[in-house]
Amino acid sequence: MSTTQSQCCSTCGSRPDSYATDLPKPGSCKLVQGGSCALCRELEDFDIGYQAILQDLAEQRRNILQRINERHDPFIQRFPFEIASQVFALCLPQQVFDSDPAALSLFWDDSKDSITPFNIVLGSICQSWRRIAWSTPNLWSTLPIRLHRCDKQTQVDLTLEWFGRSSHIPLDVTVAYRLDSMKTAPVLTEENIGLWKPLIDIANGCSSRWKTFAMDVPELVHSYVVGNGEPISILEHLKLVGPGFFFERLPAGFSLTNALPMPSELVSSIVPLRLIDIGWSKLTTVRIKDLYMNECLVLLKRAPRLITFAIIGIHHGRDEVLPAPGPTAHNTLECLDIFELEERHQLLNFLILPSLMDLSYNSDCNSFEDVLAFLQRSGCRLMELRIEVYAGDNFSEITMASSLQALENLEYHGDLDVCLHCLNKPTNRDDAPIFLPNMHKLAIWDKPRNWSGLADLFQSRPLGTLSIHLTYRIDETAWVDKESALRFQDLIEKGHDITIMGLLKSENGKERDLLPWIIEVWTPTKTAV
Repeated sequence: MSTTQSQCCSTCGSRPDSYATDLPKPGSCKLVQGGSCALCRELEDFDIGYQAILQDLAEQRRNILQRINERHDPFIQRFPFEIASQVFALCLPQQVFDSDPAALSLFWDDSKDSITPFNIVLGSICQSWRRIAWSTPNLWSTLPIRLHRCDKQTQVDLTLEWFGRSSHIPLDVTVAYRLDSMKTAPVLTEENIGLWKPLIDIANGCSSRWKTFAMDVPELVHSYVVGNGEPISILEHLKLVGPGFFFERLPAGFSLTNALPMPSELVSSIVPLRLIDIGWSKLTTVRIKDLYMNECLVLLKRAPRLITFAIIGIHHGRDEVLPAPGPTAHNTLECLDIFELEERHQLLNFLILPSLMDLSYNSDCNSFEDVLAFLQRSGCRLMELRIEVYAGDNFSEITMASSLQALENLEYHGDLDVCLHCLNKPTNRDDAPIFLPNMHKLAIWDKPRNWSGLADLFQSRPLGTLSIHLTYRIDETAWVDKESALRFQDLIEKGHDITIMGLLKSENGKERDLLPWIIEVWTPTKTAV
């Protein structure tokens, strides 16, 4: 005998009794040939009436629960539909155009089969909430398509329902495939195309509504992503990424039939530039991995409105013919992030960026002579600078460049002693300029050494934020002297933001701010008060 699950009221705590829905039945009647005997027919008639009564009681019970929900819900069900719908939409997490398409949807956790998307949770509270949630298209504007679950019909059904509830609003669509460590997901092949292509067809069918489209799928799938054939595209964000850290690009590209998207943002790590069929004139942000040098220069020429350009891995092709080192000017680029893996050619040698305000580079692949020449040639005034790896004794020459005198934020991955020596370097003349006089924020990544000069950084510049990230665990011994600890405490009390992120040798887990511990070591009584 099965029973319906008893429900508990979250407000008053009452638990209505459960009801029997199935009753035992006798076997088939064998007393009368060709039919049932009179008693069996009497039982059949009784069961019909019994089921009708049960259905009527169940309906009455649902009506009572509905009234309970209405009484216990002081807001949503008393609002006009339009306001209630808006409240639900405000409950959703803000969408983030992350670099991983599998993370595009904030309503789905692929690591847990049992998790319920937030918009479906809203609809499970009661009939009124479900009616509002199911009729609020903004709750369904992010469409997650998971090809690693394509063998489950419920996934296809849910995707279709999800898509239908989105009405006609712009969509953030992500198509991803994740082969877990247990290798339980089906391998996508032409032979089992009937499993996964229905999901691709759903994505294609709404291509004219893509606002964001992110794809991380096997090469085979790329040729089936062709759109719906309509010559309309509102695409703003395009993301074509793949797994792996090595220079590996797919021969497959991205192209929509009859439509030429004009996105403002492009993220790519596996598709060659020449196989991305888009309009480039509206691009303002490009984050791209593994490009040939010529491709970098071509991209800058194709995207005249580009503001942010981040590159991981610039390679030299076997048959690539580079122009003689000379300037390629780009007048709108404000943020440049270069992390090169090959040292044969330096991108900075080919560029003039007069509007540049934010520069990040790897000093192993960009010599300080090239950086200084680039800054002088561009005539830009940087506001933010990140130097990764090791800049050595040339750090002082870089920070004294005229284009860095307006610098406000500095992030330095290198030798802390060199950094402190330059920033706290005394001058022989009263009118001599100091290093980075306008710096407001400083972040340093290094192993712990002598920290006594850190507090001096605040004396001659408007420094408000100082963060130190320790690259090695530290010993519990007093590696910061008492005088420095007291000065740190005084600076914090005056409103400065100072953190020393790291771990003690005796600790495990995530790094934490060690500065409160340092201050407590030297001033336990004052800290306790």
